[in-house]
Amino acid sequence: MPAHLRFQSQAWATHHVVSRCIQGFGFLKPTREIRAITRGVLAYSLEQHQNNIELHHYVFLSNHFHLLLSSKSSPDLAEFMCHFKGNLARELARVHNWYGTLWQKRYSSEEILDEDALTEVFKYITQNSVKEGLVDHPKDWTGLHGYRQLVMGKKVSGPWVNRTAYYHSIQRREGKLIDEFTTQHQIKLTAPPMWAHLSKAEYKQKCIKLSAEATRDALIKRGPKASLGMRIVLSESVRKVRLTKSGTRPLCRTKCIKMLKAYQKTYFEFKAKFQEVSADLRQAIRQGCDTASICFPTGGVPLFGCRYSPD
Repeated sequence: MPAHLRFQSQAWATHHVVSRCIQGFGFLKPTREIRAITRGVLAYSLEQHQNNIELHHYVFLSNHFHLLLSSKSSPDLAEFMCHFKGNLARELARVHNWYGTLWQKRYSSEEILDEDALTEVFKYITQNSVKEGLVDHPKDWTGLHGYRQLVMGKKVSGPWVNRTAYYHSIQRREGKLIDEFTTQHQIKLTAPPMWAHLSKAEYKQKCIKLSAEATRDALIKRGPKASLGMRIVLSESVRKVRLTKSGTRPLCRTKCIKMLKAYQKTYFEFKAKFQEVSADLRQAIRQGCDTASICFPTGGVPLFGCRYSPD
């Protein structure tokens, strides 16, 4: 079944974003080097898109990651993910001596429509590393996990290397060290728009409460089986194939049937218009037309840099 079109029903919508490594390989295995690289690339990407993207929660396991974020528009989310995943892939490829595609398919994103769905996704992200039986508590996972910032109040930062400037200095034989092209950047988290009315203290207490519930539920569902522990996690081969269930991600996240049906109606109307305009654009390209007036419907990501249709 084909993936859903990129779509966002309103400005500053909140999304649950998931992306996996190809064949389930552990390219994100949380060694000290990979942790630093991931922190730096994520922090730098957020800074570069700070007017259009806000991050609320995250977790990075060995073979995939989850982000809870809000985007100003669907193209803004696509641009951020392209920047983040592209730069992270290049850095990981250097470490693992990997050539070719690093990510499995494209990232998935599900717009979150109500507070119940937001709570569910927040808890699900928190459960990662515990529900899989890797550790017994989110704080025990040495990889990137939003728990440290949201609950423990720790600052998280990492290095960003300006590779372009560094390579140019090498070509000019300036003899500069890579440290001269490395800057530190901090990952900044905000409250989701649905919880923006809470004070900082209230929001932290909410994060503490939801994280405790999520951890408890994960341990109950997992049963008495002991966790692997970080020593075994870090000893596993990066090239170990980890099979995951295939299938299409949900179109959106909501606990309200009425909201779901309204969203589906809006999305399928958008999809029909998008496909119609896409067909017109491809026909114009085949005919060699350089001045075709093509306007894609709002809410999606126009093909080939085309513009939106006026409302």
